[in-house]
Amino acid sequence: MNNYRVSFYKDLCNSDGHSFKCLQRQIEVQSVGPSQALVLAERLVDNERLNADCVEVTHLAGHHEFEHPVCYTPAPGKHAWNRIA
Repeated sequence: MNNYRVSFYKDLCNSDGHSFKCLQRQIEVQSVGPSQALVLAERLVDNERLNADCVEVTHLAGHHEFEHPVCYTPAPGKHAWNRIA
């Protein structure tokens, strides 16, 4: 099992009209891979209420490795998440 940090973000605009990602919720889960971590986190977090625009799944590596984030965005009209580059 691996440890993952799943972060839910909302895209907002500041007073200058520039967009930025605002962290809404963050949760750490254990799973076999990032896709399963995302599914588990969605079950634990009420994303319908958050209405997140982006979700990042970060592998929490050991002390000799780097973290590797993967970003997901909601598919239009679906509850699934698509991976984006």
